[in-house]
Amino acid sequence: MHAALRLGVLSTALLLTACSSQHYLVNPPLAVDGNGPRYSISDVPAQPNNSDSLHIVVTLSGGGYRAAALAYAVLDALNDTVIQWEGTPRTLLDEVDIISSVSGGSLAAADFLVHRDDYFPGFEQRVLGLDLQSKAVSRFLSPSGLFAQTSSRYGRGDLLQEVLDTQLFHGATYGALPRRRPVVILNATDIHSGERFGFTQEEFDHLCSDLSQVPVARAVAASMAVPVVASPITLWNHSSNCPVRPRAQRSIPFIDEARYLHLADGGLADNTGARMPLEYVAAAGGLLQSTRLGGYKGIKRGVFIIVNAMRTPRDDEDDTPDTPGILRQFQSVHAVPIKRSSVDGIGLLGAAVERWAQQIREANPQVLDGLLDSDLRFHVIEIGLKELPGRAEFLPLRSLPTELRISRAEVQSIKQFVRAKLDGDPAWRSLLEDLSSSARIPEPSVAAAK
Repeated sequence: MHAALRLGVLSTALLLTACSSQHYLVNPPLAVDGNGPRYSISDVPAQPNNSDSLHIVVTLSGGGYRAAALAYAVLDALNDTVIQWEGTPRTLLDEVDIISSVSGGSLAAADFLVHRDDYFPGFEQRVLGLDLQSKAVSRFLSPSGLFAQTSSRYGRGDLLQEVLDTQLFHGATYGALPRRRPVVILNATDIHSGERFGFTQEEFDHLCSDLSQVPVARAVAASMAVPVVASPITLWNHSSNCPVRPRAQRSIPFIDEARYLHLADGGLADNTGARMPLEYVAAAGGLLQSTRLGGYKGIKRGVFIIVNAMRTPRDDEDDTPDTPGILRQFQSVHAVPIKRSSVDGIGLLGAAVERWAQQIREANPQVLDGLLDSDLRFHVIEIGLKELPGRAEFLPLRSLPTELRISRAEVQSIKQFVRAKLDGDPAWRSLLEDLSSSARIPEPSVAAAK
């Protein structure tokens, strides 16, 4: 037998009979004094061009590279939109305080977090130009990848982390990140409770764990861990003997009891990320308390920008009386709950904003304590693919699959769509008029020529 063939047979036999001892990275416990670099909403200060008075939250949905490209296109538009706020020119992106993301949107958010100064020049080539899907599949099916998966403590989610770290994040940890707004919250779903779990030190306090030593790639892998395709990412709970008390309440009561958390795709809990601000406010005990907890003062405008990559393509089943096949039925088990959750989350945020505005109007100014302005106004803007402008060049966007690869032409089409969408959106125009009479955004044709 040829030597190479004998080696291949032997290697295969070893893979089939051996069991890997490979172990995923365990998130470490907090130090005894509880001090150290904290990546949390309350520990990231404002910058010169980021005021407390204009509070902007951007949420980025799931949807593979389609979602990543849409998220990038919206952030690019915010970076190009110049306003005059409190007498100083700045961009809308300068004023963004929080970016909350799930799944594919977390690719765009995490790259912004790690490569902030090189984001707009480099994101298209660095991330969208990378066929991440082929890279991940090759790693999963490689001999070393298959062998690693024989371990009970190393799965495809951990292999996905490897690929993300090697290709995009190069060992970056939360402790090495600059402390500057916006705070980027990468969200996953706890598979036991179905609740959202965000990678911030506030959340890790309840695990008595130090987020600063956790790789950003691990958070992204958790946020993108689509069930069956990628295994959940596991976090250890060290809170049974913790020297530090959490600063805030937790929206998942059982978290202090669970010994381990197993995290999957963030889109399972909330595919638009719109529930994050609601849960943060609820956990703090109300809007006033959450404002104080976050370290904000004198908020005059509250803006929520929801980037929703959910699409509404027509299925063949829509045009036939035949019973849908097994594949279509299987797809609906995953897709229908996510679509319903997305619609509900956006609706709940809209209702909450109306309720908050009424509460502020009726509140005594002394109760507001200088944290919220008595004339505080809110804006909620959804930028999504559900309702495309009546232009033929955008119709193919309805059919973009949920994959981890995308063509350059498709990226350019999404960028042009975002500019056209904002240009004709009454809610967007209302925001700009409210913030500054001189607010402007380049026309779609200008953006397309970049």
